[in-house]
Amino acid sequence: MVRNRENKVTSNIERLPTDLQTEIISRVGIHSRRGVRNLLAAIPPLSSSAAVPHVYRNLNLHPLTVHPRATFNRYHILMERCLASCNLHAHYIHGIHEYFENQNRDVGLDHIRIAAEGFYDNAIYLYGIIML
Repeated sequence: MVRNRENKVTSNIERLPTDLQTEIISRVGIHSRRGVRNLLAAIPPLSSSAAVPHVYRNLNLHPLTVHPRATFNRYHILMERCLASCNLHAHYIHGIHEYFENQNRDVGLDHIRIAAEGFYDNAIYLYGIIML
């Protein structure tokens, strides 16, 4: 911990360059969405480094794929940001929502295909079953 010009205590991670902070947050996010949330709760100034496409693209949403309907409704803003960043889990969840909930087969299948082509195992399996 170091004091800055305003006599405010800052952690070592806060003093790192922004791109390095983003990479650290992204790597935490690969393993756990909860880990990112805990990191940002512990060091709130990092939130600006977390709100970038690189972090959303790598964010692990696998636990949220268990209940796609609830996930899509409850985490709508997170899902939009992850979709915009080409997150494979988000494409899978959105695909299931569109295909099964909204009966929009073309859009749903397209999102599931994107996730499958990105080698997301659940999407590969589901896409294969649907295409049979």
